[in-house]
Amino acid sequence: MIWIMPPAFAPLYALVLASVALAAPMILLNDRGSSTANSSAFAAASSINVAAISAAANASTKNEVDSYYTSQAKDHTSKIYGDWSNLPHVSAFHFMADMDIDCDGVYWNCPGNSGDGQPLTSFGALDSRVVPWYVLPEKFADDKNITGNALGAIICDGKMVYAIFGDTNGATPQVIGEGSLELGRACFPNDNISGDNGHGPADVTYIVFGKEVPTGVGNHTIDIAALKTLGDQQVQLLVQDLKLD
Repeated sequence: MIWIMPPAFAPLYALVLASVALAAPMILLNDRGSSTANSSAFAAASSINVAAISAAANASTKNEVDSYYTSQAKDHTSKIYGDWSNLPHVSAFHFMADMDIDCDGVYWNCPGNSGDGQPLTSFGALDSRVVPWYVLPEKFADDKNITGNALGAIICDGKMVYAIFGDTNGATPQVIGEGSLELGRACFPNDNISGDNGHGPADVTYIVFGKEVPTGVGNHTIDIAALKTLGDQQVQLLVQDLKLD
């Protein structure tokens, strides 16, 4: 049976649709194929002392748990440290690397991609344009039982933003230091980040909270507000454990 809406109901129906639209997060893409959302939506709270955490990471290098090249050229090695893996309130690994760009998932054929893009990411089919994610070597993630979509705090260009563990690197050799378009552009908004233009210097600090997963992770997108909430919570606990406050 087909129901025809009486004309008198039309204004009310339009109001309901507008309310739904306002309640739902809307992600728009600009002509560069990137999100127009403000990256501050997944940035650390202004009260968090990013410089102090960065300095602590640089000083916490006693427990090296693994190392990987940052490129297939094998010209630089990044060491992963577990000094923070058994703190009272948090468990985290950290390393410093560059940031190549991962376009796998929905936007696998992004301009400048090397041609080896895949329509899936390791735990779904995320959209690189709108989801901030970081990549880990497949072997490290397996060896340390890092949970898919686990929280990461990324220190880049003097600021901290949050991301999820959205994809793995299974190349030969497996390399480290990679993020989605959204993460790269949030970190380096003036560097014309694209599928073939990442951030070359190995000066990005990745902090991996391997068992902490934000709510609202979908197949293509995530709940950015939930990511920020969990990120601020875990980083504040890290600050407490490191006695940085």
